[in-house]
Amino acid sequence: MFLPDALLPKLRRFWRYKRACGERLDSDSPLFCSHRWRRLSKRRVQVLFRAWQIIAGFDRLYPFHALRHTAVTNVYRASRDLFLAQRFARHASPLTTVCYTHVCDEELLARVRGLAC
Repeated sequence: MFLPDALLPKLRRFWRYKRACGERLDSDSPLFCSHRWRRLSKRRVQVLFRAWQIIAGFDRLYPFHALRHTAVTNVYRASRDLFLAQRFARHASPLTTVCYTHVCDEELLARVRGLAC
């Protein structure tokens, strides 16, 4: 797994916190636990994500899968390499990755203005 360098200190702090709470850190233990020390279900994470958006005052609520789209879009914008973004997303086809790389209007305008007539 590839992670940004800036994330490593934050992960180390999180692992220290988990250790201090008595949580296991082996590879098959859950990353996040419920108050009963059990693995959070996918549905529970989705419900929490929605609740956090409401608390934060989002104008629009996004599905949890939108985080994946955001990550793939950010990799594409930073690299301008569709095949790198495809590998990051673990897609079999670059056509699938194209659906994940959302181009904003400002980006489209800048590219169109740069075209030679």
